[in-house]
Amino acid sequence: MLKVVVIDDSAAIRLSLGRLLASIPEVDVAGYAEDVLGACGLVDSTRPDVVVLDVNLRDGEMGIEVLRYVKRRLPQTQVLALSNMHSPNLRQNYLEAGASAYFDKASEFMRARDWIAHWALNAGK
Repeated sequence: MLKVVVIDDSAAIRLSLGRLLASIPEVDVAGYAEDVLGACGLVDSTRPDVVVLDVNLRDGEMGIEVLRYVKRRLPQTQVLALSNMHSPNLRQNYLEAGASAYFDKASEFMRARDWIAHWALNAGK
């Protein structure tokens, strides 16, 4: 099973994405967080294979802090960044900081799901 956590400040996105990911065979949604502190604690307690990370978290916190934390603590963990902001510079910043992928929530939501499904299929290989 591929262990995935979802970090997003929107309860609606967490719920929607959680349902979508739970429908993928071999994916276990291990938890949710909405801010940097909660995300770091969740990563430490679950040691996920994949972190789905919103670029903007609660109270103006930035997801890149979580990305850096994950890459320091669990460098093998894949981080998939999601954003509502279509910005090539922001995408590049996340990829350079260690994100495995970066998707636009508005136009690439299903691509994010497919990316995780691909990881789940190939996790044991």
